Amino acid sequence: MLKVHFTEEDLRLVTVSAVAEPMWEVLASLYRLRRPEGEPFFGRWRKATLRALDPGGVRLMSAVPPYGYCPDFLTPARPMTTIEDAVDALCATPVPALRDQIAELARNGTVPRWLRLLHDGGPEELHALGDAVTGYFRRHLAPEWPGVSDAIAKEAARCHALTEQGGTHLLLSALHPDVSWRPPVLEVRFPWDQDLHLDGRGLRLVPVYFGHGTPTTYKDASRPPVLVYSIDHLPMLDHDAEPPNSLEALLGPTRAHVLMKVASNTWNTSEVATGTGISAASASQHLAVLRESGLIDTTRRGRARLHTITALGRAIIRAG
Repeated sequence: MLKVHFTEEDLRLVTVSAVAEPMWEVLASLYRLRRPEGEPFFGRWRKATLRALDPGGVRLMSAVPPYGYCPDFLTPARPMTTIEDAVDALCATPVPALRDQIAELARNGTVPRWLRLLHDGGPEELHALGDAVTGYFRRHLAPEWPGVSDAIAKEAARCHALTEQGGTHLLLSALHPDVSWRPPVLEVRFPWDQDLHLDGRGLRLVPVYFGHGTPTTYKDASRPPVLVYSIDHLPMLDHDAEPPNSLEALLGPTRAHVLMKVASNTWNTSEVATGTGISAASASQHLAVLRESGLIDTTRRGRARLHTITALGRAIIRAG
């Protein structure tokens, strides 16, 4: 568990990034390529990107292990809103920090040869990494950027609305499913135990589009404190999104498709049947099981029965 310790001053210094930050999105997207989670949201992008990766993209992906420690130098300590500024900051990483973080990565697993050269070499290797980042962003993230930017702006607006309604306490309480606010400590589900003492520095919250799963932060506690977390993708779920394999294994293929259909919008029974290609009687049966399991809610509007996803249903889909 990650424990973020606040003072009264820190509560006044909580900020939310209002725009998408390119390097955090690059890093999060590389995790989406390395890990299977989030198939309903990222599956199509992941498959298309893996087919189109050039050698620079393959090299970049190898710098991010599927799980565990990732070097802090891959994400700038200050907010960066353009890939050019972010790459400039990456290329300005001090050599001691670069070597320490690559050595830390080596303690947790195998380091690719090009990173070992980066550890031992000069600035040309770091600039080659910067070129790989720029090329990867322009080819694989720039086409998605309008949607990414819109989603991050909506999340920032949600955070500001929470703050206006109930202050920082309400914002931290409703930030993310893996975050619990127990003043003066923010508890975050995390793969290892870590304490972050803000000590009057405040906390910058960074929502990311390509994020999935638990929030993250820097390992280096001397960096300006951040908490990076995934936005809620369910409102953007395609009406024909495929369920992840794990959800099909849990519910069965047909029932998993029914749950995905309900997650994408509010539908009546007939619309669920049509959208999933099953009979109305079969849809009604699957919806009843999902409702009894607490995964959906059903309300009447005239003669129609309308079905919506519940918090538990959302959590099960997110877990996939």
